[in-house]
Amino acid sequence: MQAVEGHHFLIMKRKKESIFKVGYVIGLLIISVVAFAWYSHILKDELRELVRNTLKEVSNQNVLVVQKEIEGDLASLDEIAERISAMGETDEEEILDVLRRIEERYSFKRMGFCRTDGILHTTVDDIADVSEREYFQAAMRGENHVSDPLIDLMDGEEIIVFSAPIRSDGEVIGVLCAPYRVDSLKEVLAVSSFEGEGYTYIVERDGDKIVDSTHPTSFQDMTNIFTSMTEADERNNQAVEDLKLILDDGETGYVIFYNKVDKYMYTTPLGIKDWFLIDVVPVDFMENTSNYIIHRTYLMCGILAVVGAVIAFLIMNEERRKKQRIQNLLYVDELTGGNTLARFKMEVESRIQQHDKKIAIIKMDLDDFKLVNELFGYKEGDKVLCFVSRTLKESCRDGEFMGRSNADRFYILLLYEEEKEVRQRILKIAENIQRLRLSETLEYLLHPVFGIYYVEAGDNSIEDMLDCASLAHNMAKQAKNGLYKVYTNEIKEKELQKKQLSDQIEHAYRNHEFVVYYQPKYDSVTQKLAGAEALVRWRREDGQMVSPGLFVPLAEESGFVCKLDEYVFREVCRAQKQWMDRGLGIVPVSVNLSRRHLDNPEFIDEYKAILDESGVPIEYIQLEITESAMFEKKDEFVQIMERLHDLGFMILMDDFGTGYSSLMMLKSIPIDVMKLDKSFVDDYDDERGERIIRCVMRMAQDLSIAITAEGVETEAQYKFLTSVGCDTIQGYYFARPMPGEEYELHMQA
Repeated sequence: MQAVEGHHFLIMKRKKESIFKVGYVIGLLIISVVAFAWYSHILKDELRELVRNTLKEVSNQNVLVVQKEIEGDLASLDEIAERISAMGETDEEEILDVLRRIEERYSFKRMGFCRTDGILHTTVDDIADVSEREYFQAAMRGENHVSDPLIDLMDGEEIIVFSAPIRSDGEVIGVLCAPYRVDSLKEVLAVSSFEGEGYTYIVERDGDKIVDSTHPTSFQDMTNIFTSMTEADERNNQAVEDLKLILDDGETGYVIFYNKVDKYMYTTPLGIKDWFLIDVVPVDFMENTSNYIIHRTYLMCGILAVVGAVIAFLIMNEERRKKQRIQNLLYVDELTGGNTLARFKMEVESRIQQHDKKIAIIKMDLDDFKLVNELFGYKEGDKVLCFVSRTLKESCRDGEFMGRSNADRFYILLLYEEEKEVRQRILKIAENIQRLRLSETLEYLLHPVFGIYYVEAGDNSIEDMLDCASLAHNMAKQAKNGLYKVYTNEIKEKELQKKQLSDQIEHAYRNHEFVVYYQPKYDSVTQKLAGAEALVRWRREDGQMVSPGLFVPLAEESGFVCKLDEYVFREVCRAQKQWMDRGLGIVPVSVNLSRRHLDNPEFIDEYKAILDESGVPIEYIQLEITESAMFEKKDEFVQIMERLHDLGFMILMDDFGTGYSSLMMLKSIPIDVMKLDKSFVDDYDDERGERIIRCVMRMAQDLSIAITAEGVETEAQYKFLTSVGCDTIQGYYFARPMPGEEYELHMQA
């Protein structure tokens, strides 16, 4: 009896255990199904967001490519127009000869020009009346213009016409025109995207085609994208309406339409005319990975009771792998085909943990790379970047890596045993880069600059390593003809000092620690005081002077320099008024204007109010601005200088010869005095230097511009400058910068 009862107890226990197990499995299954359903929903959203971000990134890159192509050609045409303007009065044939000689350097189909009558003369000897053309009328209004597609009357080819005004003394006297093949833009946009599945259109806001695609699955012979979508399938009616709303709003966005298969259509404003760039890619291509993951998830839910834990692991692993594939699309530099900075950071983190060898992080760029684009064009600049990328990649050994940040900035991870190996390899890389010949006629040597950071034990932050390499790189850039600098604690200390100094500037201003010094200028013939330049100096409370070379660049970077300039201007007005009231023989004092003032022309009214309040005649206050400011923002510069001239201010161009401006630009820049930089003066005894100085003197005389020589330190320099007609002399030969009390004595002499 006890045995039977015991057996029954065991049966009941096993039944209870079975029921518990079944309940556990069912509960686990329900929880797993709910969890997987929730997971699938989240996964879909994430993958769709990733798809949209990928579309956006590719579209933005395509926009940049088109903008760079069109804006680069417009800039080239504008430069050619300035060159023609500089020729002055000349006949059509001379201008056409110039255009024929230079047109092969550019991507235009041909070139031509017309005067205000609209009669176009081309480099292929065609003549046409374009006076009714939009591009001619826009250029006559002083605007650079890109036309909508037109049919070339010569060969029936589809073209876009670029136009730029030709000016003389500020007036438009003609128009420079250059047709550009629409097929060339097609070639630019035909760069394979999404593994060859994607393609690109350019359309107007009303849907009219600007550039169509040669891709076999695109709309063929498209004239209007709305029409083509409607004709492709009646199910596209809603997509057409949605696309019209996106274009009307001028925003980015996407629709899904049907043309044999479902496709994404992502639109982005080009920022050129009323044009939009539209990227198209099949939905299946973008969502195959997503659908694959989701379908696997559903399959795993069906067999979760058996292999739930294993399937969950596989799903997560598969998700990471597939998401990584999509993200890798963002890790390839579209221009060079190399690695992006994001990829470089990821690889550095991995390789630092893997290698026992010593590691160096290198930052490199090309000094004054913008000149390559300006001299040779943006296409040639892109070729240079591709060449540099290949050179750096070829220089990498096993375990090493390189990547491009943006523009001409590259990063390299090098392995080494001794530091001299790194220096030797950098010299070799620089030598290989400098082998590139940019032009058969113009001698131009690329100058790479490197910053080196030797990774130390315990370094974990990739960002900190890159920052250290950047600090060393900045020091190399500041050094004259510097090739590389190695990061040291001294560099770090200098940066900390700069930061501390920057933090102290505002306090010093409130504490009245900034004072005005004056450097006299003397008439080169009579040697009498002819003027002075006002300079700001920082004298701490303890009397210690802070070098202008330290605080002025910091003030420039932060924008604080505008406040300093106004302070000096106000102090000079106050001092001039006091000296005038005391009967001293005051002379004009020039006050520096930072390039930052070009961003806020309202300073003109403020300066005029300060001057009027002081009661000093305007002829005793002059304004100086550097040549580089003129070069960077020429149009704004001209407008501001003309306003200042109208008020009665005399304008001095400081540091002439240190920038990159063309001498012909002086023709349109309203300056009264040109200050010859010390670098010219120092080379006076060199044959070429002497010729250059004489040339500058003659040019200035022809333009009725006075010349002041800066940095004159010796009697020989003074005598030479006097002999070539220099008007005034400034430099240690006569006087150093001095406080106002000492400057008074020079006025009394």
